[in-house]
Amino acid sequence: MNAKSVLLGVLIGGLTSAATAIMLAPKSGRELRQDIASKSGEASVILKELAYNATDLFQSVQVLGTEGTTLLKDLSTDIKESVANWNEEMEPEKARLKDEIKDMQKTISDLEKTLKKDKKENK
Repeated sequence: MNAKSVLLGVLIGGLTSAATAIMLAPKSGRELRQDIASKSGEASVILKELAYNATDLFQSVQVLGTEGTTLLKDLSTDIKESVANWNEEMEPEKARLKDEIKDMQKTISDLEKTLKKDKKENK
């Protein structure tokens, strides 16, 4: 459902209800004509304000959509850059950790050999 349809429905419903209220009011012909004239002037002002507000709202929604899209693109780019930078910063740490693990594995292997050697000598 688009904004024009909603706006048109509200407008027609408002005019219909205003006309019905005026026609059903127990007044003389002169009073009724005066009321119709004043109400039509008021309705005209309200319609102009409603049209202005609807246009303003539509423009705001368009701007919000455009800005939201731009913001999401910028955010996506920032996240990608942050992850790439983090990966670059972590490369030396990864290499250091790999070296430490290799050293630990060598130390464990050496300890196992020493334990086996000591075990053989004690027999």
